[in-house]
Amino acid sequence: MSGQLSEWGEIELFRQFQQGHAAAFEEIYRRFSAVLYQHAFKMLENEADAQDIIQDVFANLWTKRAELNIPDSPAAYLYVSTRNKVLNVISGKRSYQHHLDHLKQFISETDSSTIEQLNERELLLCIEKEVQQLPAKMREVFELSRKATLSHREIAQQLELSPETVKKQVSNAVRILKHKLVHFIFFLF
Repeated sequence: MSGQLSEWGEIELFRQFQQGHAAAFEEIYRRFSAVLYQHAFKMLENEADAQDIIQDVFANLWTKRAELNIPDSPAAYLYVSTRNKVLNVISGKRSYQHHLDHLKQFISETDSSTIEQLNERELLLCIEKEVQQLPAKMREVFELSRKATLSHREIAQQLELSPETVKKQVSNAVRILKHKLVHFIFFLF
């Protein structure tokens, strides 16, 4: 069957894949992963993010194979899936940068003598206290990301989670901590 797979067109290959043939999935991956990776990398200019996106696209393809409705062009479906994930990554980074810019602006507009009075040790204790109040799994993921400086993929493997789950947990933890620390700084001043 594997020699036959390389001769099949996209539509037949996807039909076989949707019927549960793992060899058809492997052939789809072989045919499309490199070109999709190049597309993602070209847009992101980040190797790790591009690899994560391709892994997510194919993981989603596998898990949703039975419910997919791919009418004419499986290649177009994969391309759009990749493009959408790239746009989500870009949007997430812009949002993160937007929050950082606001925090920097807030700090720069605050009286510098007040900032100097802020005890670094007190702030670190506050951060640690807030980290300890995160939900257990989120705290574990966040600490592996920030304290152990593991990548999302390494954390996912260690905790047997998907890289997307790890990414969401870290993002949620950062959002929660930022929100609480902004309030801490606000009330401090």
